Amino acid sequence: MTLARGMTAEPDSMLFRAKLANVRPLVNMLKTISFRPRTCCVISPDGLVFTVDESQCLVAQAYLRSEIFTAFSYDLQLAEHYRNQEQESFEDEVSQGGEQSDTTQVVLSLDNLIECLTLFYGPSSAGNAQSTALSTSSLYTPGNPGDLRGATTAIIGFKGPGADLELMLEERGTISECRLSTFVPEPPVDLQFSHYPTTQQLIIRSEWLRDAFNELDSTSESVYISIASTEPHFRISTIGESGSTDMTYSNSERILDSFFCNEDQENKYKLSLILKCKQALAMSEKTKIRINQRGFLSLQFMIPTAADVSFVNFVFAPLVSTDEPAAGATARA
Repeated sequence: MTLARGMTAEPDSMLFRAKLANVRPLVNMLKTISFRPRTCCVISPDGLVFTVDESQCLVAQAYLRSEIFTAFSYDLQLAEHYRNQEQESFEDEVSQGGEQSDTTQVVLSLDNLIECLTLFYGPSSAGNAQSTALSTSSLYTPGNPGDLRGATTAIIGFKGPGADLELMLEERGTISECRLSTFVPEPPVDLQFSHYPTTQQLIIRSEWLRDAFNELDSTSESVYISIASTEPHFRISTIGESGSTDMTYSNSERILDSFFCNEDQENKYKLSLILKCKQALAMSEKTKIRINQRGFLSLQFMIPTAADVSFVNFVFAPLVSTDEPAAGATARA
């Protein structure tokens, strides 16, 4: 990874600028994927997407729609100008697709970004996953006039490739300015979940899934997830030093909001990777679970904010035994 110093933006131009009346929604979303030190941020007219990956077997993305910001502007003409400039500088490189024409990618230190955003109240004040979930719901109750009391407001700006990410934070008249170095994005890890048909899908109320995660045997190396057209419709199980743990759920309106199963499947995943989504699970109200034809698992957490519902999506590659044929980016047990 190298610093993005190849091209510099015009001094007075601003490719991206946004304002937050309260940084906590952004901080909470970033903390759900903070198991890696750096993140790739994709800026588009629709909002921001922060992505991290682990061992090419897990990709996690936090989505923040533009509606969560009190002001959000992204200069499409300037983005196209920088894209054309980049193509001229690297004529021999192959274009990576048309989607780049209206998006900008920049790599940041995720640890430093959270530290800057929490300058006035400290990153630890968000607490652990469970307390974060509680504080989120209390802070962002619609219509509550105390929602923004003592809130840190932020203005975020980015002039373009080669420039620092600029932040101006203000709380109760105290202003602080921060600049974060940016880095040239590397080719992203793509587990290609959408390239294969989804064979199983359900939406479960997160409280049920939290209970299941709390029961998982931490001494187990893997977790089995089964979705079937007959009971039990949804099963999560582990086998560890103290024995086996098995949680089963039926297709009941009290538990599942929706259920689809085109093909009965049981797949095995690395438990230590699955557990990295616990903080996103703790803050969510509902979780969409999808499994595609190759056994890749998608967990999409729906996290409420005052302005909108935000999403954090985790995609996991399944484990395969060494005596089984490998398929693409599948991990090995």
